[in-house]
Amino acid sequence: MGGVSAARWGRGEGDPSLARLQPGPHRLPRELVRDHQRQRILLAALDIVGEKGFEEATVKDLLRKAHVSRATFYEVFADMEACLAALHDDVLSWLSEQLSLALGETSEWSSGVRVALAKTIELLSEDPRLAALCAVEAPASRIPEVRAQHRQTIDELCAGLRAGRLESSRGEELPEILEPALVYGAIYLVGRSVVYREGPDAATLAEELAELMLVPYRG
Repeated sequence: MGGVSAARWGRGEGDPSLARLQPGPHRLPRELVRDHQRQRILLAALDIVGEKGFEEATVKDLLRKAHVSRATFYEVFADMEACLAALHDDVLSWLSEQLSLALGETSEWSSGVRVALAKTIELLSEDPRLAALCAVEAPASRIPEVRAQHRQTIDELCAGLRAGRLESSRGEELPEILEPALVYGAIYLVGRSVVYREGPDAATLAEELAELMLVPYRG
């Protein structure tokens, strides 16, 4: 996973001139040029997904936004689906890194749930393109790799919630469908709030979702 550093998911796109430099004697190494071109393409793809969604995004849109040639695009990615899958994978990796930093030494399960929710919603609210990608487009995607990535993310989130059963006096009585229902519901509500601007603001949503997720384990 990964390939695009955390800083690269900000609004800035770095120095566009690098993308036009060619490898060779006395010039940038081929790998550095390729990495920068990949960065430019993925940042452009993020913009396009935020504007048009997966289904409407095209290579032509991406070439115009990234200012790269068709040949350059196909040197980096096999097709548009591979590009979108790489974008989703990189963003998920970055979000995971940010959550790990936010959680730090947090050891109490309920505190971890609150911190993780608050940080995730904060990050997605700061850049709604990320929310559109993760909470709207990926769940509905027909791209096999994106669907697999999304399922893995759901499984990991469910596992984190399921740990609460060990701290609950009624953990063994809770239905198996509880964690998937909570996770899918949270993703829907985040997309609704951050992308479509419906429902509570980010801070209120984080607080309300935390309560919603913790109540079943408290009894």
